[in-house]
Amino acid sequence: MESLVAGIFQCPQCRKIIKEKGEETESQDKSKIETGDFYDGAYFHKNASLNKQFEICEKGIILNKTENRLFAALICHSAYLKEEKYVRLSWWKSFRHAGMFKIYDKNVLSNLINALEKIEETFDEIWNWSGKYEKKGPKTDEQLEKEKNLEIIKYRILENRTCPKCSKKMDKKKSHYECQHCGEIVVLEGYNQPIFNIKPEDLDLHFHGNFPINFYLPVSGVTVKWLMGEWKAVVVIYSKDNPNKKWLRFYWWVRDLSSVLKYGQREMGEGTQMGWKAQRGVSSPNIYDKNQIMKLIKALRKISTELNWSVSKENS
Repeated sequence: MESLVAGIFQCPQCRKIIKEKGEETESQDKSKIETGDFYDGAYFHKNASLNKQFEICEKGIILNKTENRLFAALICHSAYLKEEKYVRLSWWKSFRHAGMFKIYDKNVLSNLINALEKIEETFDEIWNWSGKYEKKGPKTDEQLEKEKNLEIIKYRILENRTCPKCSKKMDKKKSHYECQHCGEIVVLEGYNQPIFNIKPEDLDLHFHGNFPINFYLPVSGVTVKWLMGEWKAVVVIYSKDNPNKKWLRFYWWVRDLSSVLKYGQREMGEGTQMGWKAQRGVSSPNIYDKNQIMKLIKALRKISTELNWSVSKENS
């Protein structure tokens, strides 16, 4: 930042002018951050790069704030539709966007909170993992019921071409089934293996390491949303050049299914694995300090209550 006059600074890149805060204001901010209280949305529009042309922040909780960095959990809505509310995790560096992760569905938010709790429990302070990939102990009745329902859906798709969404008969295409009634698509991979959208509440939320990650390697992570064209997960990763340095990243992938539907094969190209690409604009939503996870969990639970999105604790 460039100093214009005493207490007034300007960013040389975006030309934004800000006023230096007094000691009393800084003390109030610190107290509010420590208690996890809500800030009014106007604060984030004024002090961070949130564009009212595209989205409106109603309120938010600051999780970490330094001179150059800001991390917050926000309640926002579309600039065009006030009823379309969502949760946005936002990272800023030097007053500029550095990462984001959006949640539009209460069940995805519930999955994210449960996944973060698992990570909090099974990783130590330097991100060493003590968990396992396999499911521990006997399965609960809820888990058995989920697995049974998924197997029934797969059986009905293969035997009767039954749509997993509306239960009507789908049309057979070259490499997929397509429902003419609701528009649902089921892709066939391998030996008659149907790939279809899975409801967030039906995900098992167990650790695995099979992610379409470029540049880094996964320790383990949890998928919180999986559709054929959209995948969200929280994964602890590391660089192969420095295996001792690990951190948590929020991943949001999308894929274009047009080539799959047309040619019966997955898109492969620069910057992709299995056809998955990082969602545009997401940037790098990272958490390096594990102590921030519990603060984030508490903030997300407070936000779920504010939105009246009931969040359940997964039975494990």
